[in-house]
Amino acid sequence: MTFDRRHVLAQWGGTLPGGEIWSNSLRLCGDGTGPTAPVPTHQEMIDWCTGPAKDAVLAFHQAASSKIGVGAKLTFLKMNVVGTDGRYTDLNTVEYVYAPVASGGTNGSIHPTQVTLAVSTTTEFSRGHAHRGRFYLPLPVTPVDVGTGLIDADVALGVATTAATFIEALADEPGLDLNNGMRVCVMSQRGTGATNVVTGVDVGRALDTQRRRRNALPESYQHAVVDQGTG
Repeated sequence: MTFDRRHVLAQWGGTLPGGEIWSNSLRLCGDGTGPTAPVPTHQEMIDWCTGPAKDAVLAFHQAASSKIGVGAKLTFLKMNVVGTDGRYTDLNTVEYVYAPVASGGTNGSIHPTQVTLAVSTTTEFSRGHAHRGRFYLPLPVTPVDVGTGLIDADVALGVATTAATFIEALADEPGLDLNNGMRVCVMSQRGTGATNVVTGVDVGRALDTQRRRRNALPESYQHAVVDQGTG
């Protein structure tokens, strides 16, 4: 199990109501393969993370069209170079810490914390390793149709368009002297590894579930007495 090249892992996330947390990640690659594939230096990583990358994540989180509820706070962005063995190559994580930032969504149509909206990253391939990826938007505020159980098609398209803009912005790292820059990719560790550049975004109309985003919220039972008499 190995990646076919070293690359950059970008992870961002924060908090949800009731002490829950959320996080997402994308991988970015330059040209070349193997353990010497081009990646930013540590200082370039700092400049990227604390500059255009943190701005791209913030803009996406705060966009009303992302449909992320205000209860989902953005608190961090981390970026690390990952080797072909899947391990960080630098012991010092590059991180930008946000003062907890609410999304640009609303308080309407709030769903439980484990309910998400999936954003699928697509490539030029329809099958095979690394042909498709996915990340999950926290606390979606879009309602579902009572007849179909689906969100509105125009809402899904708006999220897809906003996510595509975000991916383009995240890959924009001015000043980095790399071959064709870093691009968001779908990567697999199966076999000898596979990498494909993201060329599109799909957002479905059915809300999804991430159960790990519902493991800290304490239950609060309310009790009612049952009196069935003695006769």
